[in-house]
Amino acid sequence: MRNQWLLPALAALLGVVLGVMLVDATPGSALGGLAWRGTPREARSVLSSVLGTALTSLSIILSLSMLVAQNLAAQYSPRLIRVYQRDAGNRIVLPVFILTGVYCLVAIQRFGLVPGDQEQPRPAAGMAIVLLIACGAALVFQVLHTLQLMRVENLVRTVANLTLHVARGLHRRRLTDAPPVAPPPPSPHALPLRAPADGFVADVDGAALLARAEAHRVVVHVDIAIGEPVLRGTPIGWVEPERTGVARAAGESESLVRAIALDGWRDQDADVALGLRQLVDIAIKALSPGINDPYTAVEALDQLTFILCGLAHLRLGPRVLADGDGRARVFLRAPELRDYLDLATEQITRYGAGEPVVVLRLLRLAGAVGQSARHLADRQAAHATLERILAEAERARTDSPQLGMQQRYAREVERAMEGAPLPPLPALEF
Repeated sequence: MRNQWLLPALAALLGVVLGVMLVDATPGSALGGLAWRGTPREARSVLSSVLGTALTSLSIILSLSMLVAQNLAAQYSPRLIRVYQRDAGNRIVLPVFILTGVYCLVAIQRFGLVPGDQEQPRPAAGMAIVLLIACGAALVFQVLHTLQLMRVENLVRTVANLTLHVARGLHRRRLTDAPPVAPPPPSPHALPLRAPADGFVADVDGAALLARAEAHRVVVHVDIAIGEPVLRGTPIGWVEPERTGVARAAGESESLVRAIALDGWRDQDADVALGLRQLVDIAIKALSPGINDPYTAVEALDQLTFILCGLAHLRLGPRVLADGDGRARVFLRAPELRDYLDLATEQITRYGAGEPVVVLRLLRLAGAVGQSARHLADRQAAHATLERILAEAERARTDSPQLGMQQRYAREVERAMEGAPLPPLPALEF
């Protein structure tokens, strides 16, 4: 997202270069053989027509984009607008129109400086026709692509794929981490590490923190996770000196906190929990009385199941980074699998406990995570989540004839977490 203006800027620059180069091309050049023939006045007329058509097409795309953004925010979650922003279709289509618009404007201006009224090959006009065809193709692509994105199945899958991509990137960072150990409590000589500004933790550069901790001969403890909000001047961790006085210079400098990136909003570049939160938002919005769409909640729960089972095979939890001598220098806080499991199920259980198809999906999610979890604490959390989901369903529908089916399914899922195969969903519940 930080480079979202790079392609539009490059497209504008390319438009300027092409506009100058093709208008000034000589008739006998290699470009002249395939060029449209005409006078400078006719060439300017062609370019003006292409520019008008491109702007009209762009207005259609922008109107459609605003409609989609409004629909995503109102029907699903405002957090999904950023998913739409970073969609590949938007990032590719907009530069095509910027290139065409800038090119036509520059070429029109350059043709105004061409003397005479003779008819000859005009490569600039031929390129304008090519760009017009590209704009037409971009318009058709964007309309079809947007319609596909508006389907809830594609939307939740897009969020899930992006979340797993971020999680795998964070996993690769951890490959050189030291074995996790419990951080020692702060000593009387510890100095607080304070947030330099208000905002959300967008990322933590562990490698940079380790290098600076070695340079200052300190041990750094960061007590906030990616995605958490912080207030300017509040402690977000502490610094332990190797000997008294060493950390004070480090604490007074800003070199350590510069390795902690803050932003005005949460972004998905390194925030796995944000992807889970987006899917939870979709599910609970679908379960609201005003929408009442359990199928959308089921789609979100299926993707949450895929994400959590994928996370179970990655390195999660607090990070420990050691220096060349093997001494732990940096301790970073990060969620465990059980934290993500609680985030994915707590609110949906509260709002969907009265919907049998949602309860069954929640039970299956807990069972799948219990089977995939590698650590005892995570498996115990999956068992506890299963019991919590069933208890909420029993409180919500004490007289439901389907409650017995849910209880039987919960027992089958519990046996599956002990080694049996995960039971299939009851008939007509998928």
